Amino acid sequence: MNSFQRRWNMLKVAWREEKFYGLKKLMVRHFMLTGDFRTLRRMYASIRRMEERHAQTDPLYHEWFMESIPGEDECALQARRAFSHRVSFLIPTFNTRPDLLRALAESLRQQTCDAWEACFYDGNSTNEETRAVLGELSGLDSRFHVLFGRENLGISGNTNKALMMAQTDIVALCDHDDLLARDAVYWILDACENGAELFYSDEDKCTEEGDHFFDPHLKADFAPDALRSGNYMCHVMGMTTALLRSLGGLRSECDGSQDHDLALRASEKAKCIAHIPRVLYHWRMLHTSFSHAAEERCANAAARAVQGQVERLQLGGSVSLNLLQPEIEYRIPEDTRVTLILHGMDHQLNLHWLKTVLDKTGLDLERIQDCILLCDAMPAKKRIPAKAQGWTFRSAKNTMEAAHMAQGQVLLFLEQGMRPLEDVWLHRMLMMATRPWIAEVGGGIVDRNTEYLACGYAVDVPHGAVGCFYGENCKGHTFQLYDRLVRDVTAVSMCHMMIRRELFLKLEGFGTYHSDLGSVALGLHAMQHGLYNVTVPHSIMRTQGHTQVLSPQIASGDLPQFIEEFGTHPVEHFSSPHFEKEKGSMTVDLNRHSDVRTVYTRFDGM
Repeated sequence: MNSFQRRWNMLKVAWREEKFYGLKKLMVRHFMLTGDFRTLRRMYASIRRMEERHAQTDPLYHEWFMESIPGEDECALQARRAFSHRVSFLIPTFNTRPDLLRALAESLRQQTCDAWEACFYDGNSTNEETRAVLGELSGLDSRFHVLFGRENLGISGNTNKALMMAQTDIVALCDHDDLLARDAVYWILDACENGAELFYSDEDKCTEEGDHFFDPHLKADFAPDALRSGNYMCHVMGMTTALLRSLGGLRSECDGSQDHDLALRASEKAKCIAHIPRVLYHWRMLHTSFSHAAEERCANAAARAVQGQVERLQLGGSVSLNLLQPEIEYRIPEDTRVTLILHGMDHQLNLHWLKTVLDKTGLDLERIQDCILLCDAMPAKKRIPAKAQGWTFRSAKNTMEAAHMAQGQVLLFLEQGMRPLEDVWLHRMLMMATRPWIAEVGGGIVDRNTEYLACGYAVDVPHGAVGCFYGENCKGHTFQLYDRLVRDVTAVSMCHMMIRRELFLKLEGFGTYHSDLGSVALGLHAMQHGLYNVTVPHSIMRTQGHTQVLSPQIASGDLPQFIEEFGTHPVEHFSSPHFEKEKGSMTVDLNRHSDVRTVYTRFDGM
C-alpha cells in the first residue's frame, strides 16, 4: 500500500467517524482541493484531543450538580424565609406520558419554598391516562389547578389559557415533561424580591428516567445581541404576571420558537432582568424523533421573532436563516469608510501577507480609505498590492496618534500575520461596528491547528483576562456552538478589532497599556458607558506564529496597572462564574464552588 492509499484510507475512516460540526466539509476541502494532508491531520488530531478532554470532564458534571443540591439545614433555612410574592408555573399539556406528569408534579411538591401554584391547561388530550393523571393532581395538592380545554390551541394558545388561571403576581414557563430543581421556587422569588421583572436561570439535560444530569447550559447575564442570535435564556424563564399579560401572552404565529419571541418582547419592556446562575431546570431528553421539517419550522419561527424585534426597535436590518439560525443583515451606511491600522511589525510591512489578506476580503474592501502602520518603514509605492494602490499610507508611533490621523469613521486594528479564513470577515465586523450600541467588534483568533487563542475576552480571572474558548477547535463542537453566533463579550483582542473612531478617542483608546490588556480595559470602559462589545461569526483569523493575544502562559507586566484600575475582581457578565478561570475553555470548574449571586441588569429611567 503506497502513501496515497494510506492517506485515502485515513480520510475514509475519519469520514465514517465524523461527529463534529463542519468536519466533513473541512476534509473535502483539504483533500479534494488542496491535498494538504499535513494540515488535515493536525486539525483532525486537535478535534480528537478536544473530544477526549470533554469525555473526561462531562461525566463528572452529574456529581458536581448533586453536590450543589441544598442539604437539610439549607432547605430548612429556605423554608423559613417569607416572601411577598408567589409564582405560578404555566404548564400546557397534550397527551403527556403519565409517568412524566407525575415526576414533574413531584419535583414541584419537593420545593423548599411552598409559595407556588401550578396551572395545568390540557389541550383536549385523547390519551385517557393523561386525563386521569391530571384529574388526580387536583386532589393530590391544592396548589395544582387543572383545566381541560375543548380543543388543542397549540403550545402558545394552551399556555395563554394557563396564564388566565394564574392567581399570583409572578409566572414561570415550564414544559410538561421536564423537571425543576428542588430550590427553583426559592431562587425565583429571591430574584423577584430584588425587583426582577424578567428572570431566567441556568439549566441542564437529564436522562429519560430523570436520574442523571449532563450537558449544562451555563448562561451569560442579559446579552441583547446574543439573544437575537438565539434563545439562550430558555428555561427556567418567567416574569411578572402584569408584564406577560401586557405583552398579550405568547404568540401562536411563533409556535416552535414561542419562548424566544417572548424573551425578545419581554426584554424590551422589563426594567430589571435577572440572571440566576444556578441550574434550576432539567430538560428531559426523550427518545423521540425530531424531523428536519419540524426543525426548519422552528427556525423560521425564530427568524420571524427576531425580525419582529428588529422592526420594533428600528435596528435597520433584515433577518435570514443560516444553518437554521437567525442571522441579521444590518444595513451599513453608504458613506462609511475604514482606516486600517496595522501593528505587530518588526520595523517593516510584509507586503506578501498584506496581499493575502486583501485577496481574502470581499467587496467591502473598497471601504478601506487609508492605512496607518505602527512602524517606521514605509512600503515602496511600486510594491504595494494592486488592491491597495488607492490607499494613503502613513506611519504613527502609537495607536492614539494613528486614531487622530485616521481619515475613516471606523478603525480596524489588525496584527501582521493574521489571515482570514472566510471572505466575509470584514463585512460581518463592519455591520456590527456601525451599530450605535456597539463598541468593540472582533472575531475568533486561532493558531495553525485552528485551536482558539481567543474568541473574545473574559475577566475576573487570575491573569486579568483570558481568551474565551481557549484550546477549543473552531471546527469542533464548542460550548453551545456559541462561536457560530454573534455573542456579547467583555472585550475583544486588538489583534483583530474594529471600533468607531470617535468612540475610540472618547474612551482614550488602549491607555498606557503595553499588552492586549489595553483592549480589555477599553472594553470595560465601553461597558461603563452602557455599550456592548461583540464577537461575530465568519470572522476568524489564523495566526501562524507569535501574537499579542493574551494566553495563560503570558504574565503581562500590565497586570498591576489593570488591577489598580479595575480591582482584582472586575465584574464579568458574559462568562459563567461556574467556568474554570485559568484557560477560558468554557468547561465547568469541578473543583470550585463559589458563592454565586443573581445578577440584575437594570434599565432605570427607560
